[in-house]
Amino acid sequence: MMSLGRALFVAAAAVAVAAGLRVLLGLVLPTDLSFTAMLPAIMVAALAGGPGAGLIATVLGGIVAQWAFVEPYYVFGVPSFTDVGNLIAYGLLAGMVLWAAGVYEKARRRAESNAAAAARLASIVTNSADAIIGFDRSGTVEDWNAGAERLFGYTADEITGRPGAVLLSPVGDGSLPAAPKLLSKDSARFTSVWTDRSGRRIDVAVTTGPVHMPDGEWIGVAAIVRDISREVASEQALREANRRNVLLLSQIHQRMRDSLEIVAALIATCARQLENETGRRQILGLEKRVAAISRIHDHLHRSADFGTVEIGAVLRQVVGDLVGLAGRPADMEIIGEAEVRLRSDLAVPVVFAATELVTNALTHAGCARPIVRVRSGRRNGALVLTVADNGRGVPPGFDPASQRGLGLRLAGAAIERIGGTLALVPSDSGACFEVLVRTAPEPAELVPTDPPRSAEL
Repeated sequence: MMSLGRALFVAAAAVAVAAGLRVLLGLVLPTDLSFTAMLPAIMVAALAGGPGAGLIATVLGGIVAQWAFVEPYYVFGVPSFTDVGNLIAYGLLAGMVLWAAGVYEKARRRAESNAAAAARLASIVTNSADAIIGFDRSGTVEDWNAGAERLFGYTADEITGRPGAVLLSPVGDGSLPAAPKLLSKDSARFTSVWTDRSGRRIDVAVTTGPVHMPDGEWIGVAAIVRDISREVASEQALREANRRNVLLLSQIHQRMRDSLEIVAALIATCARQLENETGRRQILGLEKRVAAISRIHDHLHRSADFGTVEIGAVLRQVVGDLVGLAGRPADMEIIGEAEVRLRSDLAVPVVFAATELVTNALTHAGCARPIVRVRSGRRNGALVLTVADNGRGVPPGFDPASQRGLGLRLAGAAIERIGGTLALVPSDSGACFEVLVRTAPEPAELVPTDPPRSAEL
């Protein structure tokens, strides 16, 4: 906004110039101009100083005209009827002049703003690091910036007017799959392979937008083309590295499984050579446990994520097989109360301990058709695994740590090795063992409420 002092100065200068011109004109021509001589001054003041200067010029011009150009000159008397009419006409004309000056000023500023915006847009297009290309409705190149010249090697004079198909790389059948997307009337984003002047194929990401005339007629497409060759090469290298890693892990797993099978076969051979029945059963038990570890590794290998596994899914696969291996009628219930993911190095001892506890339950339940329930869940950031049966239970004073049975000792040792605990918990019927393993806490939305008490098993 112009200050009041500057607006007053502009208005006074315009009126003074108009008054001087009126005097000079009166010297050479007989004229009766009075208030109307001030209208050009009002227009000049409004354009130069804004509406405020125009209003000040209107007031000053009216005073000067009344005092100097309306008879009797240089006397402030009561205006006659004719003078009042001239003053009213002057006011109306001055208002029209101010309105016209305002309209003109708005149009001028709009034109300047549009010109500045067009200049900025042209600068952005010209100096953009990405290629910006304009195509007409038939796909002919109409606009070509410096980024396009750097990417494809054509100068604007060389490529303008040529079909855009020279930039597209054909596929095996000679077709140009990117052409329909490129000339779409709707905005589109896609990746494609284009060709530069030397014939080199370039992976590009293309963003297109339709170009319309002011009346809405579609006249072509503007495309921003970015070179993504490095990203594509990095992604391909990453996929190849991942493929090699998967292959390496598969080979490692195969070798581990073969080694475990060899160990199991050696143990079985040694067992057959023993004459002591008790010793033979114990060694055959070791052979079964080595085979169980082999099955655990096999299931972990088939997991979608080599780093972690969902413990409930592994238990259903591995522990569920034990009923068939037990060689007796039994019912197995495996319940995962919440999704709990464990690292593979923690999952192996946990599943091994579960197989030992389930085998122990099937062997010592003491009923014709035992029911074994395995339940996994999360409690306060820790994995809780319970194995319960409906058998005769354990004798009074039973302590898992002091038992001579190999199964419980192996299960306890496996859990203790990863910092967990194995304990006997109260149960209404049968025996119930609880495994507790501390793991990294999961997000709040994945942590369920505390699982039912083990006694409910």
